[in-house]
Amino acid sequence: MRQHRFHRDHGGHSVTVFLRQGLHTEAELLVDGKEVGSGRLTGRGPWVLADALPEDPPVPFTVRIGPSDPPVCVLEIAGAAHPMPPVV
Repeated sequence: MRQHRFHRDHGGHSVTVFLRQGLHTEAELLVDGKEVGSGRLTGRGPWVLADALPEDPPVPFTVRIGPSDPPVCVLEIAGAAHPMPPVV
């Protein structure tokens, strides 16, 4: 099983994606170190995860995960795309 971790700080918050690829692909999404979503991803990708930063009002965002090898993650927030670098 291959494991990948991606991280980006944005506006005083952190967004992290853990991706596990094997027989199935599973993802875990964390905001400020707290899990906000997890599950099995279907198909070969690309995949999209979505949540919101805990602001008043909440700031929605999406994370796009490309099916490349190795995968690539991009944080999309407020109309802008920000690459999420891999963490080793």
